[in-house]
Amino acid sequence: MNSLSPDPSSRWKSNATRTIVTTVKNEGPFLLEWLCYHRLIGFNRFVIYSNDCTDGTHQMLQLLDQAGIVMHYDNSDMIAGLPDDPQRRAYARAIALPEVTESDWIAVLDGDEFFHVNTGDGTLDALFAALPDRTDAIAAQWRIFGNGGVIRFRDDLQIGQFTMASPKDVPLCNNQFAVKSLFRPLPVHRLGVHRPIFKGSFGTPVNPMLFVNGSGADITADFLRMRWSTTPAMAGYDLCHVNHYMIRASEVFLMKRWRGTANSADSDRINFDYYEKYNLNAVTETGITAWTDRVEQARAELIGLMPALGALHTEAVVQFRHQIDILSAQLLAEAPDQHARLFDPAILQAETTRRQAALTARRARLATIAAAPPPPPAAIPVRKVIPSAILLAPLLDGPPVPTMPLLSMTPWATLPDTPEPTPAEPPAPEVPPQWLIDLRRSPYRRGFYHSEEEFAALHVERERAHLFVSFDNLSQVGHDQIDREAWGYEFARKSGWSQLGIFAFRANWFRNDTLFAYLRQLRDNGLFARYQTVTFAGTSMGAYAACAFSAVAPGAQVIAFSPQSTLSPALVPWETRFPGGRAADWTGDFADAVDQTSTAGPVYLIYDPTEPADAAHADRFAGPNIVRLRTPLAGHKTALRLRQTNTLSQVVRGLATRTMDAQAFHALYRQSRLQPWYLDALGQRLQARGRTDWLRRLSDIAGRNGRPGMAKALEARAASPAPHPS
Repeated sequence: MNSLSPDPSSRWKSNATRTIVTTVKNEGPFLLEWLCYHRLIGFNRFVIYSNDCTDGTHQMLQLLDQAGIVMHYDNSDMIAGLPDDPQRRAYARAIALPEVTESDWIAVLDGDEFFHVNTGDGTLDALFAALPDRTDAIAAQWRIFGNGGVIRFRDDLQIGQFTMASPKDVPLCNNQFAVKSLFRPLPVHRLGVHRPIFKGSFGTPVNPMLFVNGSGADITADFLRMRWSTTPAMAGYDLCHVNHYMIRASEVFLMKRWRGTANSADSDRINFDYYEKYNLNAVTETGITAWTDRVEQARAELIGLMPALGALHTEAVVQFRHQIDILSAQLLAEAPDQHARLFDPAILQAETTRRQAALTARRARLATIAAAPPPPPAAIPVRKVIPSAILLAPLLDGPPVPTMPLLSMTPWATLPDTPEPTPAEPPAPEVPPQWLIDLRRSPYRRGFYHSEEEFAALHVERERAHLFVSFDNLSQVGHDQIDREAWGYEFARKSGWSQLGIFAFRANWFRNDTLFAYLRQLRDNGLFARYQTVTFAGTSMGAYAACAFSAVAPGAQVIAFSPQSTLSPALVPWETRFPGGRAADWTGDFADAVDQTSTAGPVYLIYDPTEPADAAHADRFAGPNIVRLRTPLAGHKTALRLRQTNTLSQVVRGLATRTMDAQAFHALYRQSRLQPWYLDALGQRLQARGRTDWLRRLSDIAGRNGRPGMAKALEARAASPAPHPS
């Protein structure tokens, strides 16, 4: 061993220095509660990175830094060689600090996460006394807290206000059983959101490690390398867990939606899908409320010692209240249905009742399954083979060439007689795709999966009212993960619609004779005729397919985001963006989508008229059924931009059910005008035209509407000369 390297066994000798690394953005009303609580339970070093704060959080942290209570670093600006994402940039900076690496324990927590000790007196000392010897890391389970019916923002402790959370035993969302980690720093190579990445020299027979769950049980075999969530059976809560207040009060969620978080450069991650997923008011969890009086007292004492800190806290609360009032009135005027989802007590109570009823039903079902005796072994009966109503396309001669892993079709299978090489590190656990889980365990178990060399087809039948036919886009072609979904699968699932999803394994714009024959066979065997309405949908490459193949289901409506009409060089010689697609065979059937949409119902073309090639493709379509829905400045990413604006599902559902017209669509799209991507695209156009006066006005608008980073970028554009056209 290098004499300069620390002795690996030295990491277990002390529990003295307990450090939290965190990132915050606009946490002014909540910062002191979080800090005082974690100081009380035993954390004694706080390394805090703030970015793009407009509510006084930065100034509060500066005062606390000057007082020696925290170590504060401004993390607003990009740094060469470090990640653009502010959270990961902060983690990369933190792991280089000796104050972090020389700690005895480290926890990486967010400003809405509270580490809660469930043993002894609730302190870290009690936790460390209860841990197995030589523990290196603890996986503390998330308990995700909903708003508990609390609507109004109040300057009261969160740990006392919110007492409804996710259950310990039954998953209600896909990452409910995520963990946060408390760990020794010596083995750590890199910090992560949920758990650290360990150095390869640790976790070996020569240098073993111990990773335990929240009850102290050994989970090293599962968690040593990459895993960051448990199963219900693997989870533990006896010693500790983390209260995650992801929603807080409804008014606070509205602010979170508007301002974004320190966790991501993607300000549009926080939307109403996020709210529906994480507002988990399922069971009562009050353990942390035992600390409320002590936290109140500690906060009051801290403010008494630092009056300027108290003044900043009060000002942050006042600003928060003022901005909530503005946003609430704006939301009520622009989207009264969304306003009601957040602020109507009856709707909130109905949602809580529904979620609790679903939890009760799932628990009852699990109990029934557990209590049922195992069935006796039975001989497999001889059954008459009944030909499928859905005829499959003919297989080509020769051995099949799998372009999607076999395990994606049968995740429980292993390839016969194929020795597996011993991996250098245990692979991350693989999970089946959601559609396979649905076909096996949901109430809707009818469907099929059929795979060919260049494409596959997935059909899930839920109800006969609507069939959603989707096609992959170009970005999905290279994905070979086990849990790959059809485009729009989760949307169709939530909508209760049946779906036919066409996977693409080659970037050839679905130009495949076997696919042509397969879709016609589905038509001839009555698949499309079984449904009252049929919608073909896709984006870019998938939008071409949606338009072209709609001909197999006359009367079907089409929703095409940024579609190509064709890539035939003879028909569109000006289209040069997709050389791989242009190289495909564009002779034969379905070559020009323009010719195939004449028998369709409404064909909705959603495109940016300022994107020349997309506009040219849209102009090629003609007929009374063509509906042009223009999305200026969205570029070739219309579906992505609508998703970032939290309106994609609303648009597809409205168009498919014919409850949204062009006027309603354009009113909805106008909500995009304060999105960073829209402001950036507009800024580029203004800079190109030399309109520095308008750029500065736009910067001011962005700053006044909670976009300080974008305001700074627009101001920089205004100070730069317009680029000369090449």
